Amino acid sequence: MIEPQDIGVFYVRASFSWGFTVRYKGVSAAQPSYPIPPPTTVVGAFGYPLARLLGLDPYDKGVEEYGKGFLISSTMKAFLESTITASAALVRTKGSSGGVSIYLEPGRIIGSVYKTGGQLNYIKKAKIYTSEFYSRALGLMLPVQAVGSAYAPGLVLDLLWIVNAKKLVKELGVPRESFEKAASKAVYGVVRIGSKEGLISLHTAGYYNSVKILSVGEKFKTRFYVDAGCVEPLDREYAFEIELPGIRYDTGKFYIAAQSASQNLIIPLPEISSPPWYRVLTNCKGFIAPISEEVAGVVLIE
Repeated sequence: MIEPQDIGVFYVRASFSWGFTVRYKGVSAAQPSYPIPPPTTVVGAFGYPLARLLGLDPYDKGVEEYGKGFLISSTMKAFLESTITASAALVRTKGSSGGVSIYLEPGRIIGSVYKTGGQLNYIKKAKIYTSEFYSRALGLMLPVQAVGSAYAPGLVLDLLWIVNAKKLVKELGVPRESFEKAASKAVYGVVRIGSKEGLISLHTAGYYNSVKILSVGEKFKTRFYVDAGCVEPLDREYAFEIELPGIRYDTGKFYIAAQSASQNLIIPLPEISSPPWYRVLTNCKGFIAPISEEVAGVVLIE
């Protein structure tokens, strides 16, 4: 049973410099990007500065299987297992870009490590600076591959991470007081989304210790994407379904508030527009953060 006093809420409003890159899980050839940061990326954005402030190594372990994905850090595992919900929202403010669009640009990737047999032998025997090397061997070694990113210059982004703080301090082995102090500072250390090039500029940030918990049948409105298995959208005109990997890296469906949304393009609702309403479904709970009645998330209660 999760008690309100055991919950911690991390919140950030920021704007993209140019956009971000979070590529599809398990894809090695064609590499498109998600149109909005998935839950695990949101956790990582908050978790990295939090780990550093607590004196923990964000990369303290070898590769470990987790859910349907892999982790390189037991610290990240503790963050994920203590997560109640993590989400993001896109906001179209006056003067910001129209939305998010996915684009693919050609680049070269290291392909020789995937070659075997005759192709690998050909690469090894190819003589550099010869016409044969440039016409064939180079293409096998460093093939051209379309690499995706989400383009959204100046667009406003909200991030939300709600955690079971009581469980997290136990998993990390740190005092609750030290955690609270670090958490209140860590929100100001969120400077990027996804890869290191995905820089963001903070507008507001905060860490809070209270939430309003919603039960089955209760209604709420939010700009944040929510688990489609936990809510019934009441304003279907502005609630669109997209696919994202969840906290355990299993791909699922989420509702996102937008004027239009797909896996390749999102046109967010204007800031002055009210987000869609939802109803909490059976076996789920909703959580409204103290920042605003529109800052909310839902989670399946196992």
